Amino acid sequence: MTEKDIENILEIEKRSFVAPWTRGMFKEAIFSPISTNFVMEGDGHLLGYIMLYSVADEAHILNLATHPDQRRKGNASRLIRYTLDYCAGRGVSDFFLEVRESNHAAKDLYGKYGFKVIGRRRKYYTETNEDALVMQLSVH
Repeated sequence: MTEKDIENILEIEKRSFVAPWTRGMFKEAIFSPISTNFVMEGDGHLLGYIMLYSVADEAHILNLATHPDQRRKGNASRLIRYTLDYCAGRGVSDFFLEVRESNHAAKDLYGKYGFKVIGRRRKYYTETNEDALVMQLSVH
């Protein structure tokens, strides 16, 4: 992921989330020394992206989305698998993320890779007062 991808990412972000990230948030994450960010492209179009922060042997998945027209085609799965393999190859053994309690598709997707619910953040999503489930994957 580079700064040139932000316009296409913002389009996907706005169509995917109730409270989409801003351009500034993406720029901050892209240029952070602890970030790892990937985009998936196909036929000259941005299909999806994943962003995470990692320190030592831990990574926190911050954001994952695929273009609404490209969903249910395995793109999110490929992004996750690639990211897990890439990070594990660099010594990351614990992955964390938050997911909306009502986002059953995302919970099922993460569960497919072995993520387990380890906690809850009450009213984490302030725009809806929805709880977030904290999920973890250990690949020791």
